[in-house]
Amino acid sequence: MANYDEIKEFVQAHYDLVIESITPITQKSMKIRATNHEYLLKVASGNDEFIMKQLFAYKSLSHNILPIYRTRDNKHCVPWRDHFFYLTDYVQTIPLPLEQQIHYYIALLGKLHAETALEVDVRDDELQRIYNKDYKRLQDSYDALQKNMEAFELRQERSPFEWYFMMVYPMLYTMLHHAHDELKKFYDLIKKDKKMPISLIHGDVNVANLLVTEKSSYLINFEKSMFSISSVDMCLFLENYHQVPGLHSIILDYVKNEKVQALRHYFFFRSLCIDLEELNQNLQDHSLINIALLNECIAPHLMALQVYDQFNAPPPSSTTGTKSS
Repeated sequence: MANYDEIKEFVQAHYDLVIESITPITQKSMKIRATNHEYLLKVASGNDEFIMKQLFAYKSLSHNILPIYRTRDNKHCVPWRDHFFYLTDYVQTIPLPLEQQIHYYIALLGKLHAETALEVDVRDDELQRIYNKDYKRLQDSYDALQKNMEAFELRQERSPFEWYFMMVYPMLYTMLHHAHDELKKFYDLIKKDKKMPISLIHGDVNVANLLVTEKSSYLINFEKSMFSISSVDMCLFLENYHQVPGLHSIILDYVKNEKVQALRHYFFFRSLCIDLEELNQNLQDHSLINIALLNECIAPHLMALQVYDQFNAPPPSSTTGTKSS
């Protein structure tokens, strides 16, 4: 990156600012102190397509998304030296425990999904193409599961990993079985209504993309954002933070409070569809390492299975009257 004098000249050439100081924050962001205000100059890792999505998010949630300022020639970002730069506000954050950050982040994701929710028309051929892609993912995992199981059963001398895999096979099969049911329920609903519920999803699910101040909280970094099924964000969240204490209750609350039935079905499909084909490609030679890799792969899906069982459990029966002997 250029030195600060060059950056100062660059910013002042494109924005109506008189810069007093420049302070590095990260490799891709700098605090710009100007008269009566502090800004953040951000370097985009890709092109400028995400800018429109962030502006859409800002229009929907202006209190929780930072603005992007226009240049003198009315642009939102400026190309310079193989990068795109854009200017937003700098805010002073406060430190919070991870569990508290997660609650803020989940709340903002929910607001983002709700305020940008759309229903788009979908043709039968488009729906079939999307279904085939999801079903192939599921079928590849099922084929890998059966292939492993059949190979391990035929061996007279099994490694610790092979014994362990055979032990957890019923659970893995149950996950894929439920994932198939949820996928079918999702697409049956979409095919009936000919409408696909989508939202602007964040795509880069990480609490590092949350800013909390004394007065508000903000979502930042929309470079991986897209219009898609909002359940995808929640599946990424579960995958990234399943080890955080209390996350089971957060995910269960999300499932219970999701008003769009189709989105709930898609969440269960994605969160239960364990990618065993990818796991097979990553297995090491040492059996104990294989067990650790399998457990790491299973962990978020196991939590999803627990939430699934709890959500679908029949209500406890209540009995009235006197007992008969």
